[in-house]
Amino acid sequence: MAMVYSTKDMAKALKELIGEGVDFVIVGDTIVQLEMGKKSLKGDVDLFIINPSPFVEEDFYRALAEKHGWYFSYTDLGTPRLIAHVDGKDIELELYENIHDFYIPIEIINEARKIKLHGIDVKLLHVEDYVLLKARAGSPDDIEKLSKVLGELKKEGIKLNTRILRQHLRYFPDEDRQVIVNRISSLGVKL
Repeated sequence: MAMVYSTKDMAKALKELIGEGVDFVIVGDTIVQLEMGKKSLKGDVDLFIINPSPFVEEDFYRALAEKHGWYFSYTDLGTPRLIAHVDGKDIELELYENIHDFYIPIEIINEARKIKLHGIDVKLLHVEDYVLLKARAGSPDDIEKLSKVLGELKKEGIKLNTRILRQHLRYFPDEDRQVIVNRISSLGVKL
């Protein structure tokens, strides 16, 4: 079972990254949990790293982990993972950038929204971007997860902004757009 931690715990870990000069955008399931107003979070925190590159500057992240008493390992894609130890809880911070099969259009990164989280400014994708990215990935697990997320959002009364969906869909390569639309439509989201 995944460790549960508070938004405050996560903010403490992210504050350490920011203090070390790491520029990032939250891109994974965490954005859905935050959108739903969860105070207790679970799972890893996926971060799209703008600077410094987790591939080119791997030694920087190893040194950062050592300095803060954190652990350094790798994600399933071979990218660096930091395991931050905060108030007795381990929070996995998975570091990504556009490489191999992991791709987020830079326009989506540039249009990330900014929020205040326990006194720190963080950037995160719109929940609509999460939907587009999961639909693009398209594995059976991704589609099942997306279906579950859409159900949870609906239950919470959170409506997707179709304007953002349509606008951000344009940032994907032409060959991906119709596939994304078809997958989202099959889950009841009309563009």
